[in-house]
Amino acid sequence: MAESASSEGELHHHIPRSIQIPFETFPPIAIPNQTQDPEDESESESIDDSSDNGTDWGIVDQDGFDIFQDMELPLVDAANGAMWVEVLDASGDPIQGMVEEAIAIGMFHDLLTDDTDLELDLDGLHAPAQDPPPEPGGLFDEEGPPRIAKWRLNLTALSQIYNIYLVAYENGIHVSRPRSCITNALPPEPDLILQPPASEMSISVGGYLDDDFPHQVNHLIVGELGQEEILLLAYDDGDVIGYYTRHIENELIRREREGQLGGPAPEPFFHENVGKSAWGLAVHKQSRIIAVSSNLHNVCVFVFALTGASYKHTVEADSVELFRNIVKNENGNVVDPRRGSSRTPQELDGDKAEKLEGLIRHRDANWRIVLETGHRGTNIPNITFSNDFHGEADKIVAVDINGALWLMDIWNFNKHPHITIESLHRNRYYRNPRGWGVLVLPESSFLPTKDYKDSVGISSKEAKYVADESIGRWVDISQGIKHVKNNSTVHPWMRSNNRNRFAINPLENGFRHRSEGNWYSFTTTAIEPPVCDTVDDRMLPVRHEHLLGKFKSRASASGQKWVLGDGSSILRTYELDIELRSFEDDGYGIMFEKAIDQSRPPHTVIPSMRVSHERLSNLVHVPELSLVVAGSMCGRVALVTLTRPKEDIYSFGRGFKIEAILPTKYDEDSQMRPICPLLGVAVAPVPFSGNTDLADGPIGRRRYRIMLHYYDLRILSYELSRNSANDCLYIV
Repeated sequence: MAESASSEGELHHHIPRSIQIPFETFPPIAIPNQTQDPEDESESESIDDSSDNGTDWGIVDQDGFDIFQDMELPLVDAANGAMWVEVLDASGDPIQGMVEEAIAIGMFHDLLTDDTDLELDLDGLHAPAQDPPPEPGGLFDEEGPPRIAKWRLNLTALSQIYNIYLVAYENGIHVSRPRSCITNALPPEPDLILQPPASEMSISVGGYLDDDFPHQVNHLIVGELGQEEILLLAYDDGDVIGYYTRHIENELIRREREGQLGGPAPEPFFHENVGKSAWGLAVHKQSRIIAVSSNLHNVCVFVFALTGASYKHTVEADSVELFRNIVKNENGNVVDPRRGSSRTPQELDGDKAEKLEGLIRHRDANWRIVLETGHRGTNIPNITFSNDFHGEADKIVAVDINGALWLMDIWNFNKHPHITIESLHRNRYYRNPRGWGVLVLPESSFLPTKDYKDSVGISSKEAKYVADESIGRWVDISQGIKHVKNNSTVHPWMRSNNRNRFAINPLENGFRHRSEGNWYSFTTTAIEPPVCDTVDDRMLPVRHEHLLGKFKSRASASGQKWVLGDGSSILRTYELDIELRSFEDDGYGIMFEKAIDQSRPPHTVIPSMRVSHERLSNLVHVPELSLVVAGSMCGRVALVTLTRPKEDIYSFGRGFKIEAILPTKYDEDSQMRPICPLLGVAVAPVPFSGNTDLADGPIGRRRYRIMLHYYDLRILSYELSRNSANDCLYIV
């Protein structure tokens, strides 16, 4: 089930009807057995998106963009689809008819005022310049709810331990405790606002997306660092800030117990700066380290001291306090961190490199290891860790906006160059799709499946096969989109004959890149499926022959068959596509093209965005459900089940299938999907209301809640579960 929330503080910040809201919102929905003003009904029936009569329903601005003003939108309880997350008043009752007051004013005004900057920075991490915001003295400005920091990564999260929902608005983090484990109802104002100040270094760094207001959150995650759960934040001014969620929970309990809304906010345990706009974030539980990527085209790995005496800063040794710094270039050579671009590599012999590794691994001092990508590098939106066979972090796995994967050794300083794996889309489009997401997935996360279709969602006859020396061997399962239930590949405006709501951008076909082509030229180089993919599942396992006579395994010389040390798989996402690489050097990968695509007329865009905003950048791994939640800024979220055939009889050892795409077609047809960008997607177990210590046996299947938070501050939530390790995914 799900619901929709209006903004925190909506009771105190009514938005006048005179304020234009330049993003799509829907007219009132006729709900059976619910009283509706006849005057509203007649008004909704006369809506004309192309009119310029200046009615209350909408106007067309001078650029031809359709702009809608606020309108009544009742809360909807759709038993067979999503539900709005309710906002409760002080007495605990849902606030009716207040959804329009949840819409942040001026949310897109800066994207619509200048027709000269359509030549957007194509590095994928830049957006049109924003107008100077009001002074950030408080998160609630005088005219309305909190403002959105646009063109960022995931800005929402749920604690996996506590009943806490977190969302970043510009420079502050709103902390709310959902009032119901069923409806996920939120309070009208947050229970706590975290607003950490900018560091001294961030002042000189400035902003990348917004130089007038640089201290805004780009990305946030919740992860485990040792035995502690932490909230980690990346800022546009290069700041990286961490909080213990235990401290946040304790402060919420104190306020609830004492009935006080104010009081000192928890202090962060970690506050560093990475020199430029920070984006990718990763936390490693067992190794107790943090990694951050930045627009300096590098990754900083923060290694915390776990033993030894208190650290004493030596200015001559380190220019930055608290952490001792070491820099590795793309060739794996150590360079002097103090000499800037003129620095030369320090060739370390085997003994010195081994001593340096031992010194850092001893963990008696704080270290910052900077992994550079050199002249081939570019901005890195997402990163993760890979593990060795003992579960310790050994590499950074990063994706850059050109689509390339980077495998960067953390600990070895004996000239171990970074490994790059190029995009599968090379030279296929006017502009190759950008890389946006990456996950490392252990074998334990893959659900055992009984046959081919159960593994990838289609039959072997529907699949396409690729064998190419430049990219390896692949199974294309893009036809699986036809089997995703309650899904439409046509945009809601097209299905409802409202195509005139789109705006025109002459450059859009270049941005969208994919109009007619596929990621691979199947017409000229497609191959027949391996025999093992067409045999009956009941046959004994057979070994498939290699299809590439010249294809050599990189690991054959070293005797290691796996790409990563523990045999995990790498999942990479682009703007629309999902790719699961084989865990073996010479194995078959799985490619799903245009997973969240919805067709619309050529050169058209959502008016508020001006350019396409499809980017599968918000990835959440849910190991217990064998699930990856892949959210796109366009507002759609794919639920991807990870699979592995029980019998070793197919060409691939691991695969995936898309179980559903949220919001569903039913939700869209019910006008519950906001046609505006997704602020963030959050997933966590549903809080258990009973006492687990008193349970005589298994509590039953564990349920997860997923919350989709949109730029207009509405929230949809659903419930996910599996009955057993090999059962289908239940979506409520």
